[in-house]
Amino acid sequence: MRDGRRHRSGGAMTKPHFDFVREHYPLGPHTLYRIGGSARWAFLPETLDQVREAYEWLQSQRIPMLVMGGGSNLLIDDNGFPGGVLFTTELKQVNPLGRDRYRLGAGIPLAGVVRDIMLPNRYAGVGALTGIPGTLGGALFMNAGTVNGSICQFTASVSLVTPAGIETVMMRPELYSYRGQSFCGPDKVIVEAELSFSPSEKDEEAVYKHYIQRRQDTQPQGWCCGSVFKNPPGDHAGRLIEACGLKGTRRGGAVISEKHANFIMNEDNASFEDVLALIRLVKATVQERFGILLEEEVRIINAQSA
Repeated sequence: MRDGRRHRSGGAMTKPHFDFVREHYPLGPHTLYRIGGSARWAFLPETLDQVREAYEWLQSQRIPMLVMGGGSNLLIDDNGFPGGVLFTTELKQVNPLGRDRYRLGAGIPLAGVVRDIMLPNRYAGVGALTGIPGTLGGALFMNAGTVNGSICQFTASVSLVTPAGIETVMMRPELYSYRGQSFCGPDKVIVEAELSFSPSEKDEEAVYKHYIQRRQDTQPQGWCCGSVFKNPPGDHAGRLIEACGLKGTRRGGAVISEKHANFIMNEDNASFEDVLALIRLVKATVQERFGILLEEEVRIINAQSA
């Protein structure tokens, strides 16, 4: 669920020669919104070397680049993406390093980190990562988490493909913030991370079940990106939206959830513009009533501005 972009050049695009590239590749099925047109080129690498090859080609062409993981936090234009989309979903290597550390590929589902590593080893912090969709790379790109913590707090280092080659960044608290980070810019790709855990004195299985049940009780089920807006300081976006009386508001096939106002659902073949119209309505209404300009948590990929 990450994206980076480069400016288009006036020259002609050279056709990529890789076996793992697809032309006019539909993106909607690869997002949790199930919305979006096709990529001009989609790169589906299975190894780090293939990621580097695709990245170098994209750099040489100077065309827009979109990096995708699980597509859990993306709203993609129905007109598609005019450049190259680089998928990291097949980077699923797991290398235990000892002393409660693991080197993990960016394509591993975050749910798998919780289910297959944290719970069996009774590691602390399950409440921070339970129930979050998407891949490790996408989670790191947006510093995904809950009120109990975020993924970057468990991260010792991150490996990136950059214009200068592979770069490893040692994680420090000043490099990340609430739903944001400064270690991976728009021209880089997260490919790997080293996570560090600590043993828990609590029953983390019980914590896991509690938060899974809580999400089922409080969040709607269906095609959506999860929370559309970040919570403003000292408040909750969902509370503000609900206070504006916007629950149940519809535009085409999209609707602001009756169950949780910070969720915009694709209920009936919603279009990109349907969801975008509701996002704009929410922002304008909340700002007019409360003087608070909500900031999107979802990443909006508009073909015209790519």
